[in-house]
Amino acid sequence: SRSGGLGWFIFENRNQLETASVFAGLLTVIIIGLIVENVVFKFIERRTVQRWGMQR
Repeated sequence: SRSGGLGWFIFENRNQLETASVFAGLLTVIIIGLIVENVVFKFIERRTVQRWGMQR
C-alpha cells in the first residue's frame, strides 16, 4: 500500500537506506508519544484520581 501510515513510511525509507527520513519518522513518533503522554494521559489520570477520591 502506497498510502501507509507512519510505520510504513519508516519501514520503506529504511529499505531504501534513507537514513534522514527514517530519523525524521522516528522523531515524529517520539513527539506524538510525548504529546499523548503529557496531554491525553495526564487528563485521564486527573479525572480518575478525582473520581476515585485518591487525591492527596
